[in-house]
Amino acid sequence: MKNQSVLVSAVILLASGCASSAPYRPSGPPLSVQGLQIGIADVRCSLDEGDHLIELADQPKGVFDLKLEIKNDSARVARFSERRIRLVDFSAPAARPLTPDDAQVVSVFPGETKELPVTFTTADSLDCRHGFNLVLVDAVQLGEPTPAALSSISIPAVR
Repeated sequence: MKNQSVLVSAVILLASGCASSAPYRPSGPPLSVQGLQIGIADVRCSLDEGDHLIELADQPKGVFDLKLEIKNDSARVARFSERRIRLVDFSAPAARPLTPDDAQVVSVFPGETKELPVTFTTADSLDCRHGFNLVLVDAVQLGEPTPAALSSISIPAVR
């Protein structure tokens, strides 16, 4: 019985050591322009340390998941393009920004609110203790071919 409890404890410790994550606090009020609001509903950052028994060269090392909430109170359709957003590390602004895994365009109709999950993965290291900027500069078109005047949303890490 004692050996079984030691084995169970070892398995739990190994499983919890395979991934680590950092909490993030809400980024404050959503960005708002011309009746369109974009905010962050949820954020998760995790490091996949990989399986120590089997090394896979193409296994991602970092995953940054977030859920955007897009509310359209304007009279025009908003088109949100995931391929145009970037995730930038506060502490390493010269590092290459991350791009989302998917590249879909989502329409948000007048009076509608949508939650949009966005995932960034990287084969490079990702420091979940850092804060990030979600750059949205030309990611949204609001009824016209010209992008809406958005900047970025700050995602500070909890220390």
